[in-house]
Amino acid sequence: MAITLTHIETDSSAFYLSWPGELAAEYPYIWLRDNDPADLHPTTQERLFDLTSVELDIQPLFWRLGDSALELQWPDQPSVSHYPLAWLEAHRPGRSQHDPAHQQQHYWDANSFVELPRFDVQHCQLNPLTMLEALQEAKRVGLIVFSGLDDEKTAGERFGDLIGFKRQTNFGTMFEVISKPTPNNLAYTSLALPLHTDLPNQEHIPGYQLLHCYRNDAQGGASHFADGFNICETLREQAPEAFSLLSEVAIPWRFHDEAEDIRYRRPIIETDQQQRLTGLAFNAHIADVPDMDGPTLYDFYAAYRQLMLRIRDPRYRIEHRMRPGEMVMFDNRRILHGREAFSASGSERDLRGYYIEHNEVDSRMRVLARQSH
Repeated sequence: MAITLTHIETDSSAFYLSWPGELAAEYPYIWLRDNDPADLHPTTQERLFDLTSVELDIQPLFWRLGDSALELQWPDQPSVSHYPLAWLEAHRPGRSQHDPAHQQQHYWDANSFVELPRFDVQHCQLNPLTMLEALQEAKRVGLIVFSGLDDEKTAGERFGDLIGFKRQTNFGTMFEVISKPTPNNLAYTSLALPLHTDLPNQEHIPGYQLLHCYRNDAQGGASHFADGFNICETLREQAPEAFSLLSEVAIPWRFHDEAEDIRYRRPIIETDQQQRLTGLAFNAHIADVPDMDGPTLYDFYAAYRQLMLRIRDPRYRIEHRMRPGEMVMFDNRRILHGREAFSASGSERDLRGYYIEHNEVDSRMRVLARQSH
């Protein structure tokens, strides 16, 4: 469909372009010069223009409206610059571009999360639209299941290559969740693991965790999940002072064994400038010794316990016993996960996991959206 302009006005600093059914949008001259399509590398599409080469009050020598582009002559450019109307409409200042990776998050609890969203790996491999739908759902609700993986240890690892690059940590790129005789993490025991998020001691907390069930005939060991953002919003509504403290006071986190000692300070609840939730860091096992001053410590423990009581409340928790050939994918900065204790004697429980960052998943969604059109 052709893009049309309904009105154009100018002054000493900007164009004012009106689109059908829209108020006029202001396009500063310096913004147009900075984003001149003629100053993009022809193959990389990266900007070549140097902003310091012109003054901020630059104005075009002349302009005209072509059939499908606004044409400008800049004083520092020998040729006329063409700004396609479709590009101008899509990049109106003050409005974010459409992003296929953006998904409105849907918070849930045990009552509203009736069934885990399930996607067949063969369909995802063969159909870009199915893979896109799976990743969009993972972003929307934070937790999905892939089923139908081959009966091979590396099947989940290979499937992850279709999504993005894997994150390496001190546990390696791939980690095997099995009971070990000398564990350096409680995940490598048969003990119950209360709900938590992984690696808050890292400078950058891993985004999504993918956990492939290769073998599981052990008694016990059912997986638990909860929507941490839903719990945080409940805390904000019911105990706003506790929410504020946990989002403002950075606490120490630490993992250490014979080879590593990795520490970082961050709040338990992370928000953006609009106070929207962006992350939850909750792992009581590797929270280091709190070192705030005395008065803050009392307030911190009161707030921390309020959050913990809600996390332990069964109303927020769902249970899923993983079967061989399944792989869960969940947002490690939002979804809390844990498990029941299991018997490691005379049975096999072998889960293989890895992390893929949020931006990798977002990138794959954008590429898949292009492929599916």
